[in-house]
Amino acid sequence: MNRLRVTSTSTRKNTIIMMVGITFFAVLLTLNIIKLVTMNIFQPLEFAFDALFLVVLFNRINAKYTCEMYDKCLVFNKSSLWGKKRYDIFYPSIIGIYKYQPKLVEITKFRRTYRLHSALDASDVWTIAYTVTTTNGKKENCRIYFKPGDLFLGELHRVLPGKVTINEERVILADLGRI
Repeated sequence: MNRLRVTSTSTRKNTIIMMVGITFFAVLLTLNIIKLVTMNIFQPLEFAFDALFLVVLFNRINAKYTCEMYDKCLVFNKSSLWGKKRYDIFYPSIIGIYKYQPKLVEITKFRRTYRLHSALDASDVWTIAYTVTTTNGKKENCRIYFKPGDLFLGELHRVLPGKVTINEERVILADLGRI
């Protein structure tokens, strides 16, 4: 049964910033093409660099993200230039949900990190830390960055008491307690 759903949104300011970046790299690529045609100078690294940044920026703008709460799990869906991907996180595997704070060095090692939020959304970024059991039985820590909103966090807090809107230190201690 689907209870609650959050979909990625975009703000005007962030859209303008991304469009400025796309315009900048499109101009650089155009200048490289003009240089190739007029002066017969081919620099493949410049072409590759400009094209790569254009593709990455287009992917960031066009990607759509949804997070849905079900009775037993959270389901994240990502739709981008590269196709669609689904991530299921079962509630018992969640270590904690905390507000994202960039750090230079982390105590907990995360094997996989997924960024499942829109670059155009101005909401706060939150982190879901969870464990996954691999095919050979080894447990790995993973995390997802997402932008849930207050209503969604409130519902998560109801489903996962003591694991939502906690600080990162409690998540680290909970993870170390599992070892």
